[in-house]
Amino acid sequence: MKPPFKLLLPLLLAGLAACAGSRQHLAAEVEPSQGEMRDDLEALKQAVEASYDREKAMAERLRQAEEGATQLREDVHLLQSQLDLLRRQLAAPQPAGGGVVPAAPPEVLSLYRAGRESYDARQYDRAIAQFTQLLETAPEDELADNAQFWIGECYWGLGKYRQALTAFSKVFVYAETEKADDAQFKIARCHLELEEPDKARAAFQKLLDEYTDSEYAPTARRGLQDLKY
Repeated sequence: MKPPFKLLLPLLLAGLAACAGSRQHLAAEVEPSQGEMRDDLEALKQAVEASYDREKAMAERLRQAEEGATQLREDVHLLQSQLDLLRRQLAAPQPAGGGVVPAAPPEVLSLYRAGRESYDARQYDRAIAQFTQLLETAPEDELADNAQFWIGECYWGLGKYRQALTAFSKVFVYAETEKADDAQFKIARCHLELEEPDKARAAFQKLLDEYTDSEYAPTARRGLQDLKY
């Protein structure tokens, strides 16, 4: 004999109430889990951003160190050139009847200093014109290779990496240049900026093969390592 409906109704209501309570309990358990996931994702995002900021800061410090080292070497080379000029003037024979010993064109050093000042002020187009004028005035002067190198640096500063690549390559025209490893390193960097990884890899390798004692060697090795991935 089936129980009357009136007796079953309380049982059904109790069952529904129990199910509703279970759903609320389950929702209460799931909701904190979703919150924890959001917190974990936010923490991961912040960690990635912090890592990126550290990498950017390290890259900027490396760039500044490279520029500082390049400028220091350049200042030393300029002083050496001035000293050599003075020595040549002192060693030159005196003109007949006395007088002043002819000096090298003063515009060479003047143009070079002006070009460096323009470069340091980020007036790259002006610096290119000044260095180019130096090359046209005294193409065989001891500062000619340096002027050619800084033309490349100016194009680099302008973001014109193809022109910079051409300018740096011209440094090797000067057989006695002291800027060879500097130029080779910047050639590799130009290829990286131009998204030419194979040529960048070859340029870094050439620097390591031909300029084993270069200060850029450690950076070139890191560049080759990065290009493997």
